[in-house]
Amino acid sequence: MATKPPMAAKPVLQKPPGYRDPGAPPVKPPQQLRRPTHLPPSLRHPGKRRHRNHRRSICCCILFFLLCALLLLSIAAALSYLYFQPRFPSFHLQSLNATRLRISSSDSLDVAISAKIITWNPNTKIGIVFGDGVGHLTAEDQDGDVELGNGQLTGFYLQQKSAGSMVVQAGESGVLLDDAVAQRMRNGYKGSGVKVKAELEVGMGVRVKGKNMWKVPVKVACAPMRLKVVGKKGGGASVGAMVKCQVYLFRWFSIN
Repeated sequence: MATKPPMAAKPVLQKPPGYRDPGAPPVKPPQQLRRPTHLPPSLRHPGKRRHRNHRRSICCCILFFLLCALLLLSIAAALSYLYFQPRFPSFHLQSLNATRLRISSSDSLDVAISAKIITWNPNTKIGIVFGDGVGHLTAEDQDGDVELGNGQLTGFYLQQKSAGSMVVQAGESGVLLDDAVAQRMRNGYKGSGVKVKAELEVGMGVRVKGKNMWKVPVKVACAPMRLKVVGKKGGGASVGAMVKCQVYLFRWFSIN
């Protein structure tokens, strides 16, 4: 008996796109992550915003009043300057007078010297008030200044358009000098002259309509003046015209 040929396998049908098996369990759609909602600034901290705005308004008011006060002060200062037209006084070293200046054979210095400084107030509406201060005298040398002593200054009042004087009385005794310095001072004193510098440190203020204003520290540095033997043995006096002095406000800032 003849056998039947085997039947060909049925082709597998392809599932159409989007086919879903009816017997398969339902598939849940993927859950999307929720982004946090951003609240407007007015709803984030309802109790703090009002407090911050209140502080900000106070700071603005304070700043506004400070600016107004600064503006008024600037205007008042400008008007005062235009009315009074303030000018700093000038200073000149007028004279030196050494009643004693000796350098012994052991190079010991013995000196008694005075310096007179003239000051002029050029203002027409402002008086100048000088407080107590100190004067310092030194002899100029190429190896360094030689100390001639300090002297106290007494304060005084300088009226408008007037001149006044300050006298520094200084002295040193038994100051040992280097051999070369002592010889140069001997030669200069008897020859062309020893150069002496004067420096003052005082408090200076103004007086307007009888009222004194506060004083500020002032340093006055005078250029060197020559001191020579004149007349009396062992003494000496200045030679030449007056020399101008430099004025430093707060002892640091030059004003002329």
